[in-house]
Formats: sequence, C-alpha cells, structure tokens
Amino acid sequence: MNLILIGLRGTGKSTVGKILAARLNWPFYDTDTIVQDRAGLTIKELFEQKGEPEFRRLESEVVQECAAFDTSVIATGGGAILNETNVSALRRNGFVVHLSANPAELWRRISLDAATNHTRPKLLQSAETGIEELEKLLLSRAAKYAAARHSEVIVEDRTPDEVVERVLVLMKAHKITK
Repeated sequence: MNLILIGLRGTGKSTVGKILAARLNWPFYDTDTIVQDRAGLTIKELFEQKGEPEFRRLESEVVQECAAFDTSVIATGGGAILNETNVSALRRNGFVVHLSANPAELWRRISLDAATNHTRPKLLQSAETGIEELEKLLLSRAAKYAAARHSEVIVEDRTPDEVVERVLVLMKAHKITK
C-alpha cells in the first residue's frame, strides 16, 4: 500500500512527502520532478514548448508507474486528479490524502517560493491575481479532490511536522501499516 499526497500547488506535498518517507522508511517519489527529469524541461518550459496536453500525457505515464509501486510515498502534481485513470490507479494501491488550504494561504506560500515562478506555469490564464487564480482553480477541482481522496488534512496553521503527524494518525486509523 502506497501513501499518496494530492492537493493544489503550495500545500506542501513534496515537503511533507519527504518527511513522511523518512519517518516510514519508504522511498519518496514526486511525479512533477520525474516528469521534469524525463522531459529535460521545467514544467513551465514543458507547458510553453509542448503544451499542457503533452505535460498531462507525461504526467499520467509517471503516475501510472508510481502507482504500481508498493510501500512508497508519492506526491502528485496538483492536476493529476483531473485524469480518472490516474485516480483509479492511485486509489487501487494507495491511501490518498488530500492536503488542503485556503487560497490566500496557498498564495502566501507560493509567493515565498522564489523558484516557483521560474519552474511552474501560471495556474490559470484567465485570472487577474494569484489569489483569484487559486480560488478559481480550487472551485473547479474541489469535486475531483473530494472524489479522489480517502482523507483530508488542512495544512494552514500547521508546520510540516504537524501535518506529518496528522497523516500518520490517519494511516493508523485506516490500518495502513508501515
């Protein structure tokens, strides 16, 4: 059984995933990092040069591969849940935890990450501000996240270690063993 972390950009999936993997003594996989490594491009460059459909194709390929692992911690890209095949594969052999926060908190976190503007595409082209982008994105994906997850952890006002502890409690409650 894998531990899968889903959620919008800025929820801390990679940070929390690395800590969880160390605590569980499981390997950690970040699907966005794997996609970038295979493409030889940042996600932003991939979107700009080859388009979102090519990114989503590569993302789905990587998600399918990672979902077939066992006893791994997997952080997915924020949009991986848009593909039903991805969701089915992740849920088949995984406990899916949705990390969530309100748009203002997500924007605060994203704004503090200097690298994100260089490596990640704009979330939505139709938004005026980052918070507006996140509000629209959250609204458009809320049902997909709800359908994909087994459980949810709200990350605002929690340190990464506190989020890790909450996820470990949920794993124990759902009888997910190390």
